[in-house]
Amino acid sequence: MFGSIFYNFWAALFSFAVYFIAAIQNPYALPLPTIGTAFVVAVIAFSLMFLIRYFLGYVFYTPESPDLLQIEEELPGAVAKETDKTQAVPQSDLPAKEVEDENSEEIAQVVRSMLQGDESLSR
Repeated sequence: MFGSIFYNFWAALFSFAVYFIAAIQNPYALPLPTIGTAFVVAVIAFSLMFLIRYFLGYVFYTPESPDLLQIEEELPGAVAKETDKTQAVPQSDLPAKEVEDENSEEIAQVVRSMLQGDESLSR
C-alpha cells in the first residue's frame, strides 16, 4: 500500500473542512446536523483513501522479474567497454593536496576578477 495512515487522516480532515465550509454557507443550516454530516463525509473520505492508497501502490509497484532485468551475459561487450574506460582514466602525478590548491587559486582569481568587474560597473 502506498503512503501511510496519515494520508487517510489528511483526506478526512480536508473533506470535513470542505464540506463544513460549504454547508455553513447556507443561512438556514443548523450547526449540529451540519457537523454530523461533515463527520460522516470525513469517515467516507477516510475509508476511500484506503482504496486510493491501494491503487497507487499497485500502480507504482515495479516487480523485479528476470524478464525485465538485463543479464550481463547478454551484453559482454558493454562490460568490457566499462572496464576499459575505468583503466584508461589518466592519473595525475600531483598529490591531491596540490590539485586542490591549484583549484582554489584559480577560483580565487576568478572571484577577484568578478569583484573588480562589479566595482567598475558600480562607479
